[in-house]
Amino acid sequence: MDVSIRQRKPRGSSVYPGKFWDERGPRAKYMAVSDACWLYQDLELEQNLRMLDWRKARKRVLGHGQVKREWVGRGRGELRLGRKGLEMRFADGTRVMGWKELQGFVRARRS
Repeated sequence: MDVSIRQRKPRGSSVYPGKFWDERGPRAKYMAVSDACWLYQDLELEQNLRMLDWRKARKRVLGHGQVKREWVGRGRGELRLGRKGLEMRFADGTRVMGWKELQGFVRARRS
């Protein structure tokens, strides 16, 4: 019989490794942009950033309606899209990638 006992973290610990990006990882931003394009495909994030100026793309993406302020992710880390840009949650805080930088990453992905 195979029995496994999971160790629980102390109550004061709120750091869950699956919900934060690894800031030491060289591809953290690239993977965050990739996840954002997949998660926000209903807002046509990638298409707008690829075809339009970043200001027009921002206006069109945010013009679809209220962007939910909840943290979302695909298992690598959590992120959310907002007026300032793409927010990525790291263990020591939140980093914001502006719309212009986000557009640069999107255009570099498949050029």
